[in-house]
Amino acid sequence: MRRIVVVMAAVAVLVATLAYAAQQTFTIRGRLGATDQEAQEGYFALDSATMIVVKPGSEIHAYLRSKVGQRVRITIEPEAGSE
Repeated sequence: MRRIVVVMAAVAVLVATLAYAAQQTFTIRGRLGATDQEAQEGYFALDSATMIVVKPGSEIHAYLRSKVGQRVRITIEPEAGSE
C-alpha cells in the first residue's frame, strides 16, 4: 500500500513539472503576411488573428522578412538561466 502511494506521488510530481514546463513556451502557426511597408517597419501578420511586431534591423526581422507568404511556426520560450 505504501509503495502505491509513493509511486502515485512521484507520478503527480512528474506531471506537475511537465505541466509547468509546458506553460513556459508558446507556439503559434500560420501563414506570415505583410505589405512591403509593413515588413520594412517590422509589422507581420500571422493569419488574420495575430500581429507580430519586431525591431527593424534585428535578426528576427530579417528572418521574418524572408518568410513572408510562407507558413511558419514560431515558438517563444524563456532563455535558459533568465529570471
